[in-house]
Amino acid sequence: MGTILIYASGILAGILFLYFLGIMVAPFNPGEVKNDHFECGLPPSSEVPMKANFRYFIFAIAFIVFDMAGLFFSLFVFADNPEALKWAMVFGVLMFAAITISMKEYRNAKSS
Repeated sequence: MGTILIYASGILAGILFLYFLGIMVAPFNPGEVKNDHFECGLPPSSEVPMKANFRYFIFAIAFIVFDMAGLFFSLFVFADNPEALKWAMVFGVLMFAAITISMKEYRNAKSS
C-alpha cells in the first residue's frame, strides 16, 4: 500500500509541477483572436448538408467490436481450464461468422 501512495503522490507532484511551470513560463497575451470561438474547416458552401458515407461507420464499429473480441478471445485461450478452450473455439467460430458478414456488408455498402 505504501508503494502505491508514493507512486501516486509522485505522479501528482509531477503533474502539478508541470502545470505551474507552464503558468509561469507561458506569456499572458489575450487578444480578440484568442478569445474568439474556434471552429474547424471551411464555411459550408451550401445550405444542404452533405450526407456522410455509411462505409466509415461500418468500418469504425467493426474495428471496435473486433478489437474487444480479440481481447476476450485471448483471455479464453490463455486460461488453464479445458472448458475455457471449448468456449474459445465457439467464440472463434462466431467471430469468423461476424467478420464474414461484416465484410459482406462493407462490400455491399461500398458498391452502392
